[in-house]
Amino acid sequence: MVGKLYNRSLKLGKSEYIDVKPLLIKNMVFFILTFIIVLLSVGVGQAYSKVPEQVRIGLYFNDSKTSQYTAVSSFTVDGESGLKVGSFVDGEFTTLVEETTNNALTIRKDAFYIKSNTGLIEYDAKSLPEKDVIGAYHAKLGGDFETYEELEAKLKQYESLGIDAYPVFADSWQIWCGFYHDENIMQLELEGVVEFSVVPPSTSRIVVLSSEGHVKLIYESSLGVLRIYPKGDKSPSLFRINGDGKKVYRGGIEVLRQTGSDMTVINVLPIEEYLYGVVPGEIGASSPPEALKAQAVAARTYVMNNLSKYGHLKFNICATTYSQVYKGYSVEHTATNKAIDDTKGEIVTYEGEPAAVFYFSSSGGMTEDVKNVWGSDNYPYLTSVEDPYESGESWHYNWQVSYTAQRIDEIMAARGFKLGSILGIFITKRSEAGRAIELIVKGSKDERVYTNGSTRSFLSLDSQWYDITTDSDVSVMAQDKSLEDTQLNGKKVLTASGLKSISTSGSLNLEGSDAKKKVPSVPTTYIFTGKGWGHGIGMSQEGAKGMANAGLTYKEILMHYFTGTKVE
Repeated sequence: MVGKLYNRSLKLGKSEYIDVKPLLIKNMVFFILTFIIVLLSVGVGQAYSKVPEQVRIGLYFNDSKTSQYTAVSSFTVDGESGLKVGSFVDGEFTTLVEETTNNALTIRKDAFYIKSNTGLIEYDAKSLPEKDVIGAYHAKLGGDFETYEELEAKLKQYESLGIDAYPVFADSWQIWCGFYHDENIMQLELEGVVEFSVVPPSTSRIVVLSSEGHVKLIYESSLGVLRIYPKGDKSPSLFRINGDGKKVYRGGIEVLRQTGSDMTVINVLPIEEYLYGVVPGEIGASSPPEALKAQAVAARTYVMNNLSKYGHLKFNICATTYSQVYKGYSVEHTATNKAIDDTKGEIVTYEGEPAAVFYFSSSGGMTEDVKNVWGSDNYPYLTSVEDPYESGESWHYNWQVSYTAQRIDEIMAARGFKLGSILGIFITKRSEAGRAIELIVKGSKDERVYTNGSTRSFLSLDSQWYDITTDSDVSVMAQDKSLEDTQLNGKKVLTASGLKSISTSGSLNLEGSDAKKKVPSVPTTYIFTGKGWGHGIGMSQEGAKGMANAGLTYKEILMHYFTGTKVE
């Protein structure tokens, strides 16, 4: 019927006609547009809505929870086109002072120091020497100022009097002078010269000094925090810490003084730019593009699951292996940057929430169930899957390491386990994938049982997938006539005088079909021969590369390793 109406007019009344052809075309266009909109709404390339725009990365801090102690008393920062130093309050940054050259600024906590040939050494105020001391007492000169311009005019007047005064922002502009280690020195220097009031030491104050050592600003605010951004319009806009070419970062830095961590330095930047400094270090930039995308999504998902890890220190994650290794701009690569941009905002989800994703170097052919490593049953998507695409040629895909019995004895003793002389190490249970999930270290006085992931960590082995051989192993015939290697220690043998246990000292002379062999009755050397590198949970990076080379997409790679998940 439509075909007939398409080429003729339809009579509506005595003299009213309507051409059907334009209506049909209009309806078809509407249908096509609707179809396209529906396709776009299905989620092709859509980002997960809860991914934050920015993240906060702890660069220097103290944290007793994780035994990380990297907080510093001072550091330097520079930018190619200069720096903007200011106050960040309620989501807005206000510049207070600027450095218009590429000279470095020194950021120092306001504390007590002793001058030395190598610089300043922070010191306890209760036991300061009498000379070469920089203190945390200051003299406030005059009142407050509403603007820096008002302050600047007064500052010049003090300088004309020979007073080394400097600007201070303490939620209002002020002028201070001096770094005194007690009030008496302040009185002697300033009494009768200028009116002043004493500013006692504070645990929240930060000093910003020029490259010549002059104070550009002292910052102490109850409303905001100190931030520093690179100046200029270059893209990317970068800053450097401590003159180190390997510590170059995007975004800006926030400097806090906090109880327990004191001066804490935080890199604040967009999450995608943070990933630029992570992904190259986690997987080689020369990896296939789809593998790079898979790594980018996995790294972004990791951030989503750890946004509150360091909430007690007012940042999200740190820059070390305690989170993801973040090296900033110095490791960026166009290939990994493109992979991050192509997957912007995408993460791995399970039932609509961020999945707990993990990755490692190589599996050896089969990944592991999380319950066999960390003992958890809470992650149905972290199960063992076949990993057939690994090349088998990656670093530590096959590995071997040996320990003497004496060295193992020393390691056990150092951990407080008094096992006595090591008599044997036996794998007593394996997972379905083949990894050791129960192991016994037997000594002359006691024994130690290791389970799950500790079967790897007890000797810092590359993986849980290994066999153990010793210098006392012999081949014996089992009941089914097959040969198997076994340690002699503790075994019973049939002798001319009856059944006897093999001694735990000395050696045995064995005679086989081809030759005689002398072996120790107790192993003196243990050889661990294994495959795979890492904990084995989640995505194998070598497997991801192989899958990408085989033509699979990053979404297919991730959904293979994380069973039942989606990428959105």
